[in-house]
Formats: sequence, structure tokens, C-alpha cells
Amino acid sequence: MSILEQTSAIEINNTRISYSASGKGEKILFLHGNPGSRKDFTTVCEKVAEKGFKCLFLDRPGHMNSEEIIYDEPDAWYEIELYSRLIDRLADGKTWIVGYSLGCFTAAKIAIKHPEKVKGLIFLAPYLIPDNKKEKPSSIPGLAKGAILGTLLGVMLPALSQSKMEKHLEKVYAPDRLPDTYLETWLPRYTRFESLLAMMNDKNMMLEILEEVHDKLGEIKCPVSVLAGKEDKVCSSENQLELVKEKIKDAKIKILQDAGHGLPLVRPSESADFILESVK
Repeated sequence: MSILEQTSAIEINNTRISYSASGKGEKILFLHGNPGSRKDFTTVCEKVAEKGFKCLFLDRPGHMNSEEIIYDEPDAWYEIELYSRLIDRLADGKTWIVGYSLGCFTAAKIAIKHPEKVKGLIFLAPYLIPDNKKEKPSSIPGLAKGAILGTLLGVMLPALSQSKMEKHLEKVYAPDRLPDTYLETWLPRYTRFESLLAMMNDKNMMLEILEEVHDKLGEIKCPVSVLAGKEDKVCSSENQLELVKEKIKDAKIKILQDAGHGLPLVRPSESADFILESVK
């Protein structure tokens, strides 16, 4: 018997967050990558929910059906207060957090800022550090605020991003083949202007506080488990694990030799098993 997935929304800090919930029991919060959506976790959550857990998987702010955060002043830590209140309202004030890709960076920020809210962290294909250590923030989100230039970018950027996004999704699935059905469904959604801006804003904020977060990773006291794909083409698993081993000494690490980056999508059974092993 399949577990019913219920979709709802919650407003926090004047921001509407769309989320799905499945199962009953101890709460686990899932944070997707960049690009991504809560649907990345559907198959994983079905298996986890069958084992007696309640899975909460959401569209992160600005992505898919969730509203973007409107800032008085840009603040790379502000979203963490939103997640803190979400945990209070949906997860009884404390929860396990599963991050996938850049969602791991967000999960780490929550554990750093609000350790009392986090039972443990589970990283799937973590993206905690860019392979290019000299990478700079994109200027496009700032330019997009202009009336005329913003309109032009809104027309041009989705068209110009098609090929680049398709290549990225191929890397997400590698060494497996990117399914035509997935490409047909998600390429148009990930190349919407609003989605592209959300991705660039997320990356910019990551780069803005990258060193600060890395310096504080050692302060994380809750259990941390990491599942990585040896053949990751999106970000070097070697670089990610080197950082984890350096900063989080007691982290539990497992490497899937024949897998790449898209673990919840391509290796959902192994991902679910790893999550269940980690929350015992």
C-alpha cells in the first residue's frame, strides 16, 4: 500500500512556502538542491514514510510553488529564521534534516544558527564548496531589478539557458542516462526566469558567507551522515568529503561507487536506506 502524499502551504515571515507531507511518526525535513523541487524526494519519502516517519519536503523559497523572500536588506542568514519557525510549526520544534546538493549548505546553516532545532543532519550528494574556489557571485540578480533591463533579461535569459540547463541535468543523472520524460517536464520549469533568479540568488548568498559557514562547521554537535556518489559530475565528491572530514570529525560517510550526483532521483532506494540507517 502506497503512502498518501498531501500537499499544502504555510505562510511564514510573509512568505508562502509550498510543501508535501507523507507518513506519520518522527519528523524528517527534506531540502532540495539548486535547481530542484520537493518532487526530487517523492520516491525517497515514500519508502522512508513506510517505515514509520513523517516526511516534510518543501519547495525552498523562490523555487517552484514557494514565494521568494522579500528582503529589506539582503541577508544570507535571514532564510534560516524562516526555517526555524517552520520547524516549530510543522515539526514540533526539532527535526532531522536531509539536505540534497546545495540543500546541504542550507541544512548546515540551520544547524549552526539553531542547533536546538536539529536532531541530526543527513547529506545526500553534498554541495558545500564550489570546485572553482575563485567563483564570484553573479551580477544578473542585481541587474534584473532594473525595469528595462529586467524586462529584457526576463525574455532572453530563459531562452539562453536552455542548452546549459540541459547539460547540467545530464550531469545530475550521470553516469546514468537523463530520461526524456524528466527533461520534458523539468527543463521548462527550471528555465523560467523566476527559477533562474532563485538559483542565482541562492548561489550568490552561498558564496557571500562561504568562509563563515566553513569556519563554523566544526561547531555542529548533532550527528552528521553523508552519502556521496563516486562518479559525481556536478561537484567533486572528493572535494566535498575532504571538507567534511576536516571540519566535522565524527561524520559518518558512505560512498556509492557507481553513482553520481542525483542520488534521490537515480538511487532513491539506497538514499532511503541510508536515511533510515542514520536516524536509528
